[in-house]
Amino acid sequence: MTRGEVRSVAIIGAGIGGLATAALLAKAGFSVDIYEQGKTPGGRAGLLEANGFRFDTGPSWYLMPGVFEHFYELMGEDISHHLRLRKLSPAYTVFFEHEQPVTITTDQARDEATFEAIEAGAGEALRRYVDQGEQTYRLALKHFLYSNFSTPRDVMNREVLRHGPAMARMAGTSIDRHVGGFVQDRRLRQILEYPMVFLGTSPFSAPAIYSLMSALDFREGVYYPEGGLYEIIRSITALAQKAGARLHYGKEATAITHTGNRAGGITFADGSQTAADIIISNADLHHTETRLLDRSAQSYPEKYWQNREAGPSALLLYLGIKGKLPQLSHHNLLFVDAWRQNFEAIYRDRTFPDPASIYLCKPSATDKTVAPKGHENVFVLVPLPPGRIPSDKEQHQLVTTYLRQIANMTGIPDLMERITYQSVFGPGDFSRVFHAWQSTALGPSHLLRQSAMFRTPNRSRKLSNLYYVGAGTTPGVGLPMCLIGAELIYKRLAGDHRGGPVDAIRQVGREGA
Repeated sequence: MTRGEVRSVAIIGAGIGGLATAALLAKAGFSVDIYEQGKTPGGRAGLLEANGFRFDTGPSWYLMPGVFEHFYELMGEDISHHLRLRKLSPAYTVFFEHEQPVTITTDQARDEATFEAIEAGAGEALRRYVDQGEQTYRLALKHFLYSNFSTPRDVMNREVLRHGPAMARMAGTSIDRHVGGFVQDRRLRQILEYPMVFLGTSPFSAPAIYSLMSALDFREGVYYPEGGLYEIIRSITALAQKAGARLHYGKEATAITHTGNRAGGITFADGSQTAADIIISNADLHHTETRLLDRSAQSYPEKYWQNREAGPSALLLYLGIKGKLPQLSHHNLLFVDAWRQNFEAIYRDRTFPDPASIYLCKPSATDKTVAPKGHENVFVLVPLPPGRIPSDKEQHQLVTTYLRQIANMTGIPDLMERITYQSVFGPGDFSRVFHAWQSTALGPSHLLRQSAMFRTPNRSRKLSNLYYVGAGTTPGVGLPMCLIGAELIYKRLAGDHRGGPVDAIRQVGREGA
């Protein structure tokens, strides 16, 4: 390549990680093309429109708003010009098998009073728990989440060393044990532990460092982008194209070619090929390594994955309901009494939990455009064991079982009779549509040995110009984590080894720049 020539980038997959990476690199002066197997962008964060309903097909909880704001700032944009965010009140309702529901408002004084009414001293305990979680979150943002851990300096600094003993204790303690040091009532413990589901792991296995998740709920609040979470995908797609990235749909990658220690290009299912100076895969990382690369180029072959833990698979239901459902808030959590057994069924026994802890989203509580007049839009997520795909008959029975459970726990006895539209997406669909390892809905779980510097790196060890972005690599699962992952790719290409977020995007897309 001639010095000063624009470097080309080919990205496999238009999930949020691929889109955000394309936007940042195009802004940095690279020539960027994204190749997406589907007809639309978004990947797991997709959109389903049917019978007047509009469903977000995956993520539905807007977390870590500061991460989104920072990404838009890097693109030279004000997020308020792209997303209209509404703070939810209440934030969510929690249903139990045998006790009255609990409403969380994210007005901390009110939530402390709610905790106190359930357990003496729990109000003050909640304040201490959130304070500690917020401190951990700020430390993580500054030194861990935006780090490629490429040099010892990434984690060896005064602030990290000062908090080192406390962080080490939390790393070696499970969330469940940590929460038990603050509150004892089962319901309150469940409320503080449930965010681990969003990280694809069990509170009995996840390190207590992830208590930072509760700081996001109770202090920052819970928000909803008007129009739904897919508006984020629309917006970032537009930003990538504005910066010069080109999107190609219906292009399923079947191989990443290489010569020696360098990737050369991508081969597609239609027989076509493309070449690029840099290849970035936003596809499932296990699929990329074990299916798109030949054995000689695999940094993480099948044997590597045998020692990793997948996050849960899921049964997703998209329901159109006739009439109103005043029992439900925008976000709703259904917790079973047998809390530990529920997680053991998923991660240890690999059985379908019955009853199950379930998440429901009713966006029509906030956004009237997502359902026809006189109807409600309901999204249901039931975590299921990874690696176990139910037969059609089993899946049908699971749908019936969980709908009955929802009706019983929420007090909507005629729920099933009022369903006017239903679509189901199960474990087999995650494997078929997304090539998902172990049919996981999220990616590798966030055990300590799969977090931070221990997570599968975002750069190939065999091919010097092959990179990874998305839930399978650093920093982890979820929309905001994938945005950070995109910035980590930019930092690698820019030679930025600092631990925190970058201040601005520099022009580094030319050879010798």
